[in-house]
Amino acid sequence: VREKLGLSYTTTAGLHKVVDSIPRCAGRWHVKHLSFPDRPDEKFTLRHRDVVESVRSLWGDPKLAEHLVYKPSSLFTDEAKNHRLYNEMWTGKWWNFIQDKLPKGRTVAPVIVSTDKTQLTQFSGSRQAYPVYLTLGNIPSHLRRKPSQLACILVAYLPIDKMNRGKFSKATMGSRYQRLFHAAMTEILKPLVAAGTDGVEMTSGDGAVRRVHPILASYVADYPEQCLVTCAKNGSCPKCRCRTEEMGDDKVSALRTPQWTLDVMAKAKASTSSTSAYFDACMAENVSGHAPKPFWANLPHTNIHLSITPDVLHQLYQGVLKHLISWCQILMTEEE
Repeated sequence: VREKLGLSYTTTAGLHKVVDSIPRCAGRWHVKHLSFPDRPDEKFTLRHRDVVESVRSLWGDPKLAEHLVYKPSSLFTDEAKNHRLYNEMWTGKWWNFIQDKLPKGRTVAPVIVSTDKTQLTQFSGSRQAYPVYLTLGNIPSHLRRKPSQLACILVAYLPIDKMNRGKFSKATMGSRYQRLFHAAMTEILKPLVAAGTDGVEMTSGDGAVRRVHPILASYVADYPEQCLVTCAKNGSCPKCRCRTEEMGDDKVSALRTPQWTLDVMAKAKASTSSTSAYFDACMAENVSGHAPKPFWANLPHTNIHLSITPDVLHQLYQGVLKHLISWCQILMTEEE
């Protein structure tokens, strides 16, 4: 049978070797082991692809070639241009702002990243997975959301290994998990530092070659992860500096910026002499000081607080719409 079919393998192992040799459209998988300096023997496994290769894969997909958008635009609903329309990423002000910072002739590839820790089973060891997905803002949203378009790529699995608690307190364990998350994301997004600064040549599905700057533009996550990503104190706003007790007020608070968050942690470290005092100083500004080296610190043109998008299920529906519906039901009678 093998000779008649012209097969190049004779065993199952040979078949697996042939399958593994097929080039992957979004790059090969890499395995790295992370550890803490005080526990070098305790390893945490990170599996990831090269994010630039993943961007290149989406950029060069022939199925998406006619749909990709390469430059920003401004849309209006009236001839006088008084009412601007925002419906896609390229219609927003962010893309124009970033485009003006790049050399003439360069193209922006807005990178959209999402993470969501997932419970796989409640039995047999309570299995979990922590996937990281990537897509591009150049792709129309109605195509990004279609699984059949394969416009969203799995780029990594974050470490889910359990830590040996030893003599650590619960707070210390939580702090180390946050540091591990940021260390893993730093490793995954490291290629974006050079690529976002200098640009890389990419060939789109129509054959055109462009100098592309992949820049982290949007981070999609639920609220606990938004706080984790932005180093915001849990219970506070990851986008502005509004105090928890002032969230019901109608005043506008100053926006958080990456530099402001880093400065809060740096000043807290310089002005305190103990770990507990450092965390108290950070928490006083609604900043979580558990990750002094966040993954976004060196990413070019990235404002991590601006990149956070509302969580539709938990923040918009359960946090706003359900309350409005219940209030209306209280205020109105059945006849109304």
